[in-house]
Amino acid sequence: MQVHTIHGIDCAVEKIDPAVVEAFLDAALCDDPMLGDSICAMADAMSAELHPRGVYKLFNPATCTLPPKYTEPAIKLVGTLAVLYGEAAYERMSEAEHTAMAVSTVGTDEQIARLRDRLVHSDMESLLFDACLEAMTSLAADKLAAAIADDAHERGLHRGSTLECGTEDFPLTMNKTLSFFVQTEKRLGLTADEDGTPSDRWSTWGVIGLYNETQKKRRGCAYCHNVRTCTIRKVGMTCHGRRTRKKAKAPKPAQDQA
Repeated sequence: MQVHTIHGIDCAVEKIDPAVVEAFLDAALCDDPMLGDSICAMADAMSAELHPRGVYKLFNPATCTLPPKYTEPAIKLVGTLAVLYGEAAYERMSEAEHTAMAVSTVGTDEQIARLRDRLVHSDMESLLFDACLEAMTSLAADKLAAAIADDAHERGLHRGSTLECGTEDFPLTMNKTLSFFVQTEKRLGLTADEDGTPSDRWSTWGVIGLYNETQKKRRGCAYCHNVRTCTIRKVGMTCHGRRTRKKAKAPKPAQDQA
């Protein structure tokens, strides 16, 4: 497996544990003794019709805080024009060997709408349908993350957790970037609006860091092999988002008065 290859992953969910679905239901409904059977019937019917899929692509991350363009910490993906903004992305990816753009989906809104029309005939079935979709979305994202973990292990690395677009301070608009670089429209039938809103509600978009298991996660200029030649330090910044402290100049010695 190589960096910059888009990997397609089968994220099929063949069986859903009723307990997973119950986590997405109102607690009051979970007292129904027949709820488990109802969930299984709905989940089995949906699993037979929907085929969750995912894609991911690996990039090499590099920090970029060189002013005036980057006044806040950001991560550039080497060889592209893509920049990941936000402190959360910076904190995770500044120590990563690779950054994975990852997108998974249960199915398009059109597919789900047709299935809803066929399976939902009551308010309770509507609640079960949505809860099963939530569960499938989560399980599909987990399967994609597991595939990335396998890829990481083959490289002698380990996988971090998914930073989803629109969470913490990682902008929802990053979905546009992910859509372009992992070709979501072509491969998954997904697009993202200008504000980052995905065309499919039941999808997961985010980035995942791959880390060196032996790497000591130290920060600071003292641990960097570029410390003597760093252009970022020359303009009074550091690549970990802080300004350098300039040494105070020693006062000039007073000249002897004649």
